[in-house]
Amino acid sequence: MINPELKVGDRVVILHMEDEISTIPPGTAGTVLRHSKLFGDDQYYVKWDNGGLLAIISSVDMWDTEENITKRKKNKLKESEFKSVIKNNSKEQKLLKKSKMVESILEMNIDSFKKVISGSNADVFKYFNAQFLRKYLLTLRDSGITNMFAASPYLYIGRERLKHEFKYKDIPNEEKFDELLDMADQAQSEMVHGIIKYLEANGKEADLQQINRELRRFSQAVVQNYMLLF
Repeated sequence: MINPELKVGDRVVILHMEDEISTIPPGTAGTVLRHSKLFGDDQYYVKWDNGGLLAIISSVDMWDTEENITKRKKNKLKESEFKSVIKNNSKEQKLLKKSKMVESILEMNIDSFKKVISGSNADVFKYFNAQFLRKYLLTLRDSGITNMFAASPYLYIGRERLKHEFKYKDIPNEEKFDELLDMADQAQSEMVHGIIKYLEANGKEADLQQINRELRRFSQAVVQNYMLLF
């Protein structure tokens, strides 16, 4: 769960901080000192392990607790260990496999963070409503109509086209599909507005042809961020 509620003393890890000149890079951990409300958003004042002292705000920043991240790492490790036990009988082989798995998990996390904060992936956080798009992708996943590897077009096709495409198809979770339909036009709008902001910020003309050209690239970047982080 991203952006869980925090209390004083909790250990938190930043996944994305809105301020692009921030001295707190993704993956930095810290301790919560104080909590307050800012225009309805949760605001947590954090003392970061690298010496920084900056607040995080629920509507613009993304974080998780150190405990949750540790649990996810352990769960992935346990699953991999179970598979290796079946394939390998000797204790030495099991220990060797475990060591390599730990290294690969750590490398995977570092590589994921690097990819998320570079190129189009970083632009997703900078120009797009990443939190809404994450919620939309979660709903898409729960509807069961597609897997995440084929999810990117559904970010921009809109309600009517989505409804027409599945008019005569079996829908695994109709309740979630109805939720998806209610969100589809906003997802389309968020994608277009994000691309317009990106084009204008980079001195490019935001015409229809250019927007359509960028839709596929950025929709893939949005899905990639989701798969890397969540």
